[in-house]
Amino acid sequence: MIATGCMLQLLSRRRFRLKGLVPIVSAAPFPLRNLFAMKRKAAEMTEAETPAVPEWKDDMRIQFVPHGKKAGTKSYDRYEKYSKAKTVAEAMKLGAKRIDLTWDYQKKLLKLVGKASLDAVENAKKARMPATLCTSKSLPACTLSAVKKPAAAQSLSDGVKLSSGMVLPVVGFGTYKMKKGEAAGPVLQALVAGYRLIDTAQVYENEKDVGDAIKQSGIPRSSVCVETKVWRSSHGYDRTMKAFNQSLKKLGLNYIDLYVIHWPGAKTGWPLPRGAICPPDWTPALRDTGTWKAMEDLYDQGKVKAIGVTNYSVRHLKQLLKTCRIKPMVNQVEFHPRLVQSELLDFCKKEGIVLQAYASLGSSDSGQQEDFFAFPPVVAAAKAHSVTPAQVLLRWALDKGMLVVPKSTKPHRMAENGAIFNFQLSSAQVKAIDALNINKRFAWKGLDPDTVE
Repeated sequence: MIATGCMLQLLSRRRFRLKGLVPIVSAAPFPLRNLFAMKRKAAEMTEAETPAVPEWKDDMRIQFVPHGKKAGTKSYDRYEKYSKAKTVAEAMKLGAKRIDLTWDYQKKLLKLVGKASLDAVENAKKARMPATLCTSKSLPACTLSAVKKPAAAQSLSDGVKLSSGMVLPVVGFGTYKMKKGEAAGPVLQALVAGYRLIDTAQVYENEKDVGDAIKQSGIPRSSVCVETKVWRSSHGYDRTMKAFNQSLKKLGLNYIDLYVIHWPGAKTGWPLPRGAICPPDWTPALRDTGTWKAMEDLYDQGKVKAIGVTNYSVRHLKQLLKTCRIKPMVNQVEFHPRLVQSELLDFCKKEGIVLQAYASLGSSDSGQQEDFFAFPPVVAAAKAHSVTPAQVLLRWALDKGMLVVPKSTKPHRMAENGAIFNFQLSSAQVKAIDALNINKRFAWKGLDPDTVE
């Protein structure tokens, strides 16, 4: 009865929220564990009912159902035109987009022809298969293990050892743009899928969801790494200390594994949350003498296991290294085929700073987004290793010496992004992807952090 009552309450709240009214139905509190279980069951049912979608390759042979869409509908004319195609490349030339092919395939208006095309479906099914689960009965297999370099990792619980001695998993789970109150489900699914690093931030406003998911997972605290970031509105010693305590409380933890500065400046960057203001006493020196000093003290007090920065250029790092007592251990930056930051990577290796990549699969922050999955060298490598373009992009980063934190709310994508340990790119494949570099930024609406004083 409690579960039934709660479902009525949830439905009522959703219905009345749309109308701007207050729900009347009330019920006993619904256990969060039951809600997560229901979400997982629904996800499993959805996955079982939805065909595994292959990666659409140009030479893939296809066949459409003639006149498959209803005349007079918005997509009818386009479908009539591109449905004459015999290959994916032909369909694209006739106006189809990959999302059209996916929709048509799922609605059984499109089928694959030929062995190569059918093999692609099998590969897609394999990518959807969940990773080995870590439960309370198999915890030893989930102990974090150190490897000498990211490319040597064999599982999601393998990581590199930081200068503090902490092991940071080479592949983590990102939560950027996962809304407050909606991130707990995906984070729990990621933990169940084997991820052992969760990346969040003060400005994401989903730290409580992350903490709730960790508790519900039943995984020992020592087997999970939590990375969170102090936002630009909190630059300065006292503000950083306050922000840290707020994050710790929201997460419901007694320590944070990796605490990093989110942005080198205070006056420019992503818009501040409502009610937040730029520190009135801000000067560029404040991030080193105030914010970083607070980070060092938190580390000395044992409240964080490691400290680092985000979006720091070589110039920012050199400035910090002149005054810091403790070197930053990690620098998280935008890094992908269009922005291969080789100078920064080399500098960080020299200084013993681990470089962690975000936007590895692209970023929606910029209106000039490109389809990284369609880059010819990426497609060619995916075909050669019988993996997906997404897996190639993530593997490329590992082979370059980077750590990655891909994000997705879809269970089969989580599994796919975590299945990058059973192949390695050749040096020629890595160089071919490197050659795509044009020093183009997509995150932060294209703003270069190095322009921040």
